[in-house]
Amino acid sequence: MLKKLIASTALAAVMIYASPSFAATATDTVVAKVNGEPVYKADLEKIEKTLPPELVKNAREKDKEKFFAGLRDQAIDIKLLTDAAKKANLEKDPEVQQAIAQMTDQVLLQAYIGKQLNPLVNDKAIKAKYDEFIKAFPKDEMETKARHIMVKDEAEAKKIIQDLKGGADFQKLAREKSIDKSTANEGGELGYMRKNDIDPTFGDALFALKPGAYNETPVKTSLGWHVIKVEDRRKVKPPKFEEIKDQLGAAVFQEQFKKLVEQHRDKASIERFNADGKPAAVGKDEAGVASVPASTDAKK
Repeated sequence: MLKKLIASTALAAVMIYASPSFAATATDTVVAKVNGEPVYKADLEKIEKTLPPELVKNAREKDKEKFFAGLRDQAIDIKLLTDAAKKANLEKDPEVQQAIAQMTDQVLLQAYIGKQLNPLVNDKAIKAKYDEFIKAFPKDEMETKARHIMVKDEAEAKKIIQDLKGGADFQKLAREKSIDKSTANEGGELGYMRKNDIDPTFGDALFALKPGAYNETPVKTSLGWHVIKVEDRRKVKPPKFEEIKDQLGAAVFQEQFKKLVEQHRDKASIERFNADGKPAAVGKDEAGVASVPASTDAKK
């Protein structure tokens, strides 16, 4: 499994192998030599960064030495293939040169965005964003904890309601009758829900019931017919700062990125053309602002 995992990252590792942010230092540990040329510990760290963190953690705990050996062999293979590509003069290939130019632009873009925005995405800015979130958070919004039994037709739903009136156990019926396999095994457990987050018809019926009650008239949605039981109702509590800190940081970053792009657009002379080369009738407001590049590795 580990060997296949490391092998599957070969392409990703090659793509970042020459990145200056991972350049080996003169004092870096040599872990192998290929035709007399060193392979450094930093090269292994580059490959490791292409692996999912949880898998890296598990692999280290299972067999640290085997994991290291796998990374080292991967680095050796990359070195061999990279050298072979150079000997084949692929560096002069127009398509390769174009790809290198694109990667160079991407690295420059990442570096510039990081330098400009990382200082702005700090704890103070994130905390201010959280304060805005709390200020706008609904004060009296309710959420309801419920269970449901979903069936295909109304007649079956009515039969379940009659069984409940006769003393049948709701959770047992849910496990036996519900076609919602994602909740049936848990006795129809749905957890806490807000009215605006669910189907309007289902939500109206759900929030009309008091805790401990179930609907005596089947509720129809696009998924089927439902028998709903309410277990609890409470005010929605806003999430704690630490719970959404990463999302808030991402929001601050996106806002600052938008401002950065707008600043450069305001200073630039920009002409837009259609696919046929004719001038495009697009104003500044219509054009909008680009999103953060997906591969930008800037601090959140």
